[in-house]
Amino acid sequence: MKKTILATIVTSLFAATAAHSATVYDANGMTFEVYGDVEVQARKGISETTAKDDTAKTINIDDSDFGFKVGYDIGHGFTAIGVVEVDGENDDNKLAMDDAYVGLSSAQWGTLTAGQQVTIADDQGIGNDYEFGIDNSSESYTDGKQVVKYTLDKGNYYGGISYLVNTGAGADGNDSLDAKLGARLGDLDLTVYYGNADKGAHDSETVVLEARYAFTDLELAASASSTDNDSGVADATSFGLAAVYTVDKMAYSAAWSLVDTDGVDDVNKYFVNAAYSFNSNVTAYLEVASNDEDLEGNDSEIGYAAGMAITF
Repeated sequence: MKKTILATIVTSLFAATAAHSATVYDANGMTFEVYGDVEVQARKGISETTAKDDTAKTINIDDSDFGFKVGYDIGHGFTAIGVVEVDGENDDNKLAMDDAYVGLSSAQWGTLTAGQQVTIADDQGIGNDYEFGIDNSSESYTDGKQVVKYTLDKGNYYGGISYLVNTGAGADGNDSLDAKLGARLGDLDLTVYYGNADKGAHDSETVVLEARYAFTDLELAASASSTDNDSGVADATSFGLAAVYTVDKMAYSAAWSLVDTDGVDDVNKYFVNAAYSFNSNVTAYLEVASNDEDLEGNDSEIGYAAGMAITF
């Protein structure tokens, strides 16, 4: 049986959590689901700066979320949807609103949502990481309180577009437009992203290309991006490679990225990890990562994260 760790995520109503949600009620055209996750790890970061020492050894709560999803069949193939998600691992150690949006979903016409949610740019990225990950040159916003998003997935092709009205609560703020278009050609998955973000002091325009190819137990991925900035801000390009190899319940992953910014030293970043899945809801892992230098140009240390993630 073919296993694809990084590959095809069907863009639909509740794609991010559908695999782990539990249906509490399903009758009379209404569905109500709950979902959540908790992840705790022993962690040491890779960067040490005057602003923040990330290399201290900690017991880190990396995830602690729960949410509710409701859907009402309103006829003609459409479902009215609502999602509320609560974040429990923020810096204040208090419960805070994460996602809160409403919308309409149709198997034929796709899904349109509005409210506090992630943007299309949040889908970017290769590599099966748990804590550190790799980078690209994109400066797009990945979430916001005032986001309108449309997604469509027809199997062989998929796409989406989102508009972040502004990043603040007022009428005027920094906005962002992001879009993606993808095609699945057998075992090959190709995606192109476009982003145009108002960063306040400058505007940023980015194109990202990603490719994934799935063998029986091995998946390879590559990415390339180019970012043009105005107002004298340096442009940047990036390249990335990733691989995931699975053996029964074990998955071994590795990834590398290079970000080349004009007038600044190139930054190489990498991670390797091994993960054991007890089942689809429980995974234990060990990840090791580093990069060329920290934010102040100093050599970085080797960072690690060893933890367990449980979803429902």
